[in-house]
Amino acid sequence: MNNRIKEFISTEYIPVGISNRYDCPICNGTNTLSVTNFGNEIKYYCFHSDCSRGGVIKEGLSDNSFETSSSIVKDKPSFDILTYKDNFSLALISRPECIDYLENNNCWEAWWNNRADIRYDFKQNRMVFIINEGSKIVDAVGRALGDKLPKWYRYGNSGAPFVCGNSSTAVLVEDAASATAVSSFATGVAMLGTNLSEKAISKLSSYKKVLVCLDEDASDKAIHIAQRLHWVVEKVEIRILTRDLKRLTTNEAKKVLKLDD
Repeated sequence: MNNRIKEFISTEYIPVGISNRYDCPICNGTNTLSVTNFGNEIKYYCFHSDCSRGGVIKEGLSDNSFETSSSIVKDKPSFDILTYKDNFSLALISRPECIDYLENNNCWEAWWNNRADIRYDFKQNRMVFIINEGSKIVDAVGRALGDKLPKWYRYGNSGAPFVCGNSSTAVLVEDAASATAVSSFATGVAMLGTNLSEKAISKLSSYKKVLVCLDEDASDKAIHIAQRLHWVVEKVEIRILTRDLKRLTTNEAKKVLKLDD
């Protein structure tokens, strides 16, 4: 049973020295699983009276994190864009695979109009979405082109969400491409996983309205996230998705999100 908890933890972003609460994958207790990253080991414990499972992961988190996470498997250094100046290319127009990705994921318009800073990591063969806090680049998340694992890779340890757009209505999604896809009519905010970080909550508190948009199999998670946001956001609504936002046209996405008024 504890292997299920370990597998779950391996998909989550937990910086060294930070303790996070999650829904327990064993007993389904809401926000009962405490996980703390001590650097050389990770301790976890479920406070639900019918569960009480706990343990220590000494080998650290798995490097095979994937799209639903922004995993940090060990203590990564703070992100410095200069470190990647020889890796990240701005010349996407000259690479057919980059153009295909932008077009197939409805990100072309945001990139072309400079709402999204998207680059190409030719060493890892990833599309890179730059994460900013104000005017400062603080992190980046890269999506593998092809079958490389992990599918999504966070380069730094900022814990900051990816944000794209300038609307007073925020659309909260899991991945950076989906956030970019809705940015022409809303502000896309990507959790870079399925759990809401404190930095994401702080960012979302500045919006008048937040739409929590998760897939059908994450409806319970969507409700839990909405409950947390109700304390800091004036209006919070849930949209359970049956179609991938980044695969929709702008008009289709607006209709699905009920923002086509």
